[in-house]
Amino acid sequence: MADGTERIERIGEALRVEGLDALVCVLPTDVLMLSGYWPVVGTSVGVATRDGRVGVLAPEDERDLAEGGWATEVRTYAAGALTSLEGPVERMPGPLGALLVELGVAAGRIGYEDAVIFEQASYSATYRVLPNVASILGTAAPTTSVVSGAGAIRRLRSRLTPYEVDQVAHACQAAGAAFTAASAGMRAGLREPDVAGGVTARLEARGLAEPGAVRAGGFAWCMSGPNAALAGAAYARTRNRELRAGDVVLVHCNAQMNGYWTDITRTYSLGEPDKQRREMFEAMLAARAAALAAIRPGAAAADVDAAARAVLTARGYGAAFTHGVGHNVGFSAISAEFPPRLRPDSPDRLEVGMTFNIEPAIYLEGNCGMRHCDVVTLRETGPEVLTPFQARLDELIIGG
Repeated sequence: MADGTERIERIGEALRVEGLDALVCVLPTDVLMLSGYWPVVGTSVGVATRDGRVGVLAPEDERDLAEGGWATEVRTYAAGALTSLEGPVERMPGPLGALLVELGVAAGRIGYEDAVIFEQASYSATYRVLPNVASILGTAAPTTSVVSGAGAIRRLRSRLTPYEVDQVAHACQAAGAAFTAASAGMRAGLREPDVAGGVTARLEARGLAEPGAVRAGGFAWCMSGPNAALAGAAYARTRNRELRAGDVVLVHCNAQMNGYWTDITRTYSLGEPDKQRREMFEAMLAARAAALAAIRPGAAAADVDAAARAVLTARGYGAAFTHGVGHNVGFSAISAEFPPRLRPDSPDRLEVGMTFNIEPAIYLEGNCGMRHCDVVTLRETGPEVLTPFQARLDELIIGG
């Protein structure tokens, strides 16, 4: 069973600070944060109270998953029926009201999700009841005071507990094995989907072999040659380009373990890189080292970005580094809304338990692009890299 001891303590503290009796969440990522259970189709509700009680309302066919978290009360309901067109929005209020009574917060001050955030895919298609939460709560418990829970959620999403870091670490280990195996077979003549598929196919099998894995998997994309210069966009896209000897091949991956996510990129050279590209690789890896050296408890997130950016600028690639050096990772692969945001304009300071990526990059339009993206967690003693594999240039040069 998942260990929620520290998370429950943090929830209670955040609710006291925000003046809330409870927090009610429906987004799968936030239900995971409250209860250790990652809903599949988005028809579950998580409730956490200021006094340390956690309840979950889940569809009947997700009971086993819900009971694998740390909720003190797990209740199920029929989210649909063969003989009725009613859906979860119509069916939730009754059982949710009963759960709120059981948890002692039916007349309390309840916070709910009312901010736009990045939400990870928990299934191929999911139900989103978020626009209806206020009305559902109003029907379920008419005497509650329903207010924004954004402050509590922001506070809670910013730092991971040791258990949660461990889940991210297992996902990183699975991804490392997938990258290593897939890159060993990379060669000219393959196409980008062959490379991306080689990583993706291994994520679930390797992830489910990790201790405590219930659900595992993820996504991978390959961008080669001039396509790799497009990797600085807000998303990655595999195309059908054929790899050629001498290519730079960028592989981006978001692996997950039990709903805890990573953000990892490795860039390879198919054969020995030419002088310019060797200099680019060396600059990128030097920027990585500079960023890691700047990470410590209390450090300004903007200073970490500045350390990496200064290296790339000094080597002539400052203008080609078009995004921040990192962002929050864990409850989602990309959490630009939650600290730490490692970018030039960030007001954040680093705290122990913050888990994030470090991704120095160089994008030369029409030529090539490269990025080296690690997952890092901050300990009392400094940063721990959870993705230490293929971190040297000689490990990134593979047969053409």
